[in-house]
Amino acid sequence: MTYFFLLLAITCSALVLTKEGVSNGSVEVSVRRNRKRGRILFEIQAQGLIRATPQQTWAVLTDYGRLSEFVPGLLSSKLLSRRGNEVVIEQQGSIGFVFVRQAIHLVVRVTEQPFSRLDVALLAGDMRHYASRWELAASPLDGGTRIAYRGSLEPDFFVPLLLGRAIVQADVQKMLAAVVAEVERRSGASR
Repeated sequence: MTYFFLLLAITCSALVLTKEGVSNGSVEVSVRRNRKRGRILFEIQAQGLIRATPQQTWAVLTDYGRLSEFVPGLLSSKLLSRRGNEVVIEQQGSIGFVFVRQAIHLVVRVTEQPFSRLDVALLAGDMRHYASRWELAASPLDGGTRIAYRGSLEPDFFVPLLLGRAIVQADVQKMLAAVVAEVERRSGASR
């Protein structure tokens, strides 16, 4: 639902999935729908292994102006401001299922902790709630970087109850797989 975080989580066309967790090579995604105080939140956990250093991975994740070149469903991503370790990003994207499309607009604040963590908070847009965190850790045994994404969101538009979790899960899966592929492409790593 992601700057790539929201749009990481609810961009592009969705697949209908029936399992709670999905694995695609080095990418695993789990989405749960929870009801809290009368609100429905999607709680996302995803992780993957990237054959690149944390610095190389960081360079891709923080290349805000180019995210739309490789993140599915992200139509534009624009850096609005930077102050120290905080940046404000505006993103446009869409989510869809079959022939129905929903435009998504977000303005998020990203707090950077270089080479280890990105915290994303919603400032404005098509969500009632959106917060996420990217974490990076060197993985010497695997020879790369372990990447983890956690987020919670509540759309400010209709999401079918029966398909919502599957739509979010498919989009996060695609987003994380695209990030992994782009990092490995830029770092010259081969699968």
